[in-house]
Amino acid sequence: MMLPRLRSILASAAMFALAAPAAEPVEVLFSFDAEDFTSPASADGVLELASLFAQEGVVGHFALVGYMARSLVERGRTDVLAALRPHLVMTHSLSHSVHPNLMEVSDLEDYSLAHDAVLAREAEALGMVRAATGVERVWGAVPPGNSDSYVAYYAYAEMGLRFFCGASFASHLCSDDFWFCNLRHVPYGLSWEEILDRGAKFDDDAFLDRLAKTRRSFVYCHPNKVHAKAFWDELNYKGGNLRKWGRWEMSPRRPDDEASAYLERIRGLLRRIKGDPRFRITTLAEVEARQKPRRDISLDDVASVKASLERSFGPVREPGSWSLADCFLAAVHFLRGGKSFAPGMAYGFLTRPRGVAEPVKVRREDLVAAAREVDVSRFLPASIRVGSAEIGPADFLMAALEVLATGADEATVTPRDQLGGFGPLERLSKLRFAGTWLHSPQFEDKFLSDRMRLQIWTLRYE
Repeated sequence: MMLPRLRSILASAAMFALAAPAAEPVEVLFSFDAEDFTSPASADGVLELASLFAQEGVVGHFALVGYMARSLVERGRTDVLAALRPHLVMTHSLSHSVHPNLMEVSDLEDYSLAHDAVLAREAEALGMVRAATGVERVWGAVPPGNSDSYVAYYAYAEMGLRFFCGASFASHLCSDDFWFCNLRHVPYGLSWEEILDRGAKFDDDAFLDRLAKTRRSFVYCHPNKVHAKAFWDELNYKGGNLRKWGRWEMSPRRPDDEASAYLERIRGLLRRIKGDPRFRITTLAEVEARQKPRRDISLDDVASVKASLERSFGPVREPGSWSLADCFLAAVHFLRGGKSFAPGMAYGFLTRPRGVAEPVKVRREDLVAAAREVDVSRFLPASIRVGSAEIGPADFLMAALEVLATGADEATVTPRDQLGGFGPLERLSKLRFAGTWLHSPQFEDKFLSDRMRLQIWTLRYE
């Protein structure tokens, strides 16, 4: 006979379980970095993975290097291009590891020169991908290797891309969807290649349990590894252009039975993900369809924006999703006489912003005059002359919100951190690209890592 006390505990637990809301399933996407244009066998891997996922009724995302897309056309691989049609296509840069790579051409002090060089390359890549696949839309961009360029972020957004997938500083454990440099970031997570790396020690259950701890992320792999034991660029482009064009070293081929076993292991895990209530398979198209429209910032929102930034100087979540750059641009707009501001493209800084070292009083009329003069066409100023004082952009923002919210004739600016915190992007605070991945020794990373941090004012949450 069950004891009354135990019966009561179990009944209470059952009632709690019924009342507790069900956990939202983890959203899982699938991506494939199709990059090895040096080896004809890599196209077979693309064909096999695209066919496998289509057979299972799952839409994948194929990130094509521009040169890879061109090679499929030049090699007559119409079978591969046909197999890609049920899937979504992304860009994986023009040339991936060929030097100078995307990072190396971005690392310039003159942003305009870096921007023009990146835009020319990546526009060519988009053209190659579209011409080869026939798609109307390229859904996003994936960085080459474990490297990101803030210059490329802005160029991709200006070319109409909206998603960036696989940033080196974005953890797949991040609990927030975020926008950064005008792109919505969806991080990469686990890799199918763990099956190859761990062999007999690979644990299907452990893999799925780890995936269940994420919020939304890509499970990804490189199609060239289906048949190749080594990475193509490790052999040909590590630290420099090691081979003459077209005379590339080929990776030793994986035995056919091993490649087949790898593909079937992926199929089995894919079927388990499809049948596991902890997961929901989705695509970037579905993610975008659920995206909330952006809310304008009105004068009536100034008080709540001010209160939010006083609590925590970072992205505003309510009553709208606004970055610090959005709030700054809105404040300038309101000081110029505007009543409502529609957020659009936002930019951070090219040099570290400089704030006041001691409290300074600024007059409303001087803030208005400064707002009329400040250039907000692209990157934000590192400091702003207000009357006789030189104040930082955060100083200006908080002073502007003060006079706009209260109607006061002056505001006191006090020393503060001009950038604010990094929130879920803590990795960004320690980012350093020099000496990593396959970059050449000539890549000094004089500007890229530091300037990536200076874009934190563009961070906002979905």
